[in-house]
Amino acid sequence: MSSSSGQTALSVTQINKQAGDLLTQAFGTVEVIGEVSEHKRAASGHHYFALKDERSQLRCAFFRGNAMRSRHPLREGEEVVVTGRLGIYTERGAYQMIVQTVAPAGEGRLAAEFERLKQRLLTEGLFAPEHKRETPVMPRRIAVISSDSGAAIHDVRVTLARRFPLAQVTLFPVLVQGAQSAAQLRAAVHQLSADAFDVALIVRGGGSLSDLWSFNDEALVRALRDSPVPTISGVGHETDITLCDLAADRRAATPTGAAELATPVTVADMREQLARRGERIQSVWQAGFQSRSQRVDELSRGLVRGGPGERLRLERFRLAGLAARLHRIVERRIALQRQGLRDMQRQLERGHPRRRLQALRDRLVAPRRALDGAVSADLSQRGTHLAALTRRLLVTRERLLPVLRQRLDRYRPSSRLLADRLRRERAHLNGLARQLEALGPEQVQQRGYALVEALARPGKDAMPRLVKRAADVRALGRSGESVPLRIRFVDDALCVDWQAEGSDAGKSSE
Repeated sequence: MSSSSGQTALSVTQINKQAGDLLTQAFGTVEVIGEVSEHKRAASGHHYFALKDERSQLRCAFFRGNAMRSRHPLREGEEVVVTGRLGIYTERGAYQMIVQTVAPAGEGRLAAEFERLKQRLLTEGLFAPEHKRETPVMPRRIAVISSDSGAAIHDVRVTLARRFPLAQVTLFPVLVQGAQSAAQLRAAVHQLSADAFDVALIVRGGGSLSDLWSFNDEALVRALRDSPVPTISGVGHETDITLCDLAADRRAATPTGAAELATPVTVADMREQLARRGERIQSVWQAGFQSRSQRVDELSRGLVRGGPGERLRLERFRLAGLAARLHRIVERRIALQRQGLRDMQRQLERGHPRRRLQALRDRLVAPRRALDGAVSADLSQRGTHLAALTRRLLVTRERLLPVLRQRLDRYRPSSRLLADRLRRERAHLNGLARQLEALGPEQVQQRGYALVEALARPGKDAMPRLVKRAADVRALGRSGESVPLRIRFVDDALCVDWQAEGSDAGKSSE
């Protein structure tokens, strides 16, 4: 620090900001596990809490945008895994963590265990595609391993009944969640046999990673892989993936999708195939009938052979041969002309300006790259200069900000003056409103006046318009036609027709 002027000294705000930047750069994005404590939600939607363990605690700020996207709410005393960046709250100089995501600590451990087990089984080749078996096209016996209650088994039953009601469906009711669910699932898989079933479905609805953990049981995965019956897995929703999905012969995104994969051929497909076969049989029968008809014709021609009709038939054959020869000659000439046209087209393509334009473009590639390099270098130099100016501007702003705040506080008007001015303006506005109400058309009509409007004529005026003088009404009725008018009183409106005196249509008093 300079002892004379203090120009080289940093302000408290500057040192806090620089320390926060260094802290963020040093750690980057980190994950911290701890227990939620002192959780508070501000009116702005931001969350402030502390993560603590047996010896220490870390202050955290979970801003509104990230909190709204979080799938897990903060609960006091719950152990969570927090992802974010370390920094310093400049105004207080407090060390804190800016939170990006929050997840239960148990979910994080399960995810790590899932990934470890998945990699080990993948290394063993348990999920290899060559081990996958084909599922039958028309299964007659389908085994379903799932809970006997819930939406999953209902969707599977409805889908199978709709797509292939001929299949016999056998349900193995098991628990799909909890400590005993994995053992029940394994027992159900071990009961499958190739003599009893053509395909087996293992399904359940969606849930969290802990809810679906029974379907990641290693023994269950191996039993599913060793099952003598081809298996289809439909566990969870579209984004949920379990080890059973990877070990099964086929995987569906949902239980309904598993039922659809198990019945690739539906009753509607069978009806359509039967219809096509019927059409094929009918066409074969018609072809046989036509063949027999031709045989009858040949026998009939044999009966008349040697007569005048035979000579006519031979002449017809000769004429058909001449016509075929003429047709071949014409086709040959057309083929030669088409070949000549293709040759001319290739010559035009070789001399097309597009080729020359492409060559000119190729010559411009090197200058353009040089220009891009020069522009990039210039932009980099300008960016460096701009960064230097920005740093100088920030330092100047930090020095001038306290002075400007003092001046702003000096000239800021008092709340009492603003309240008096607002009271006077409101009184003036109320007076203007009363004058406007007194001069309005409704007040005038209350005193005994009425408004007269000339109504629209067919094919002429589009909108009614207000009439102020009798001369305007007379001008509208010069052609001898009646003028439709509407007189608006304070309580209702009356429609009348006015017509000039002495007209052929009749008279109306003005």
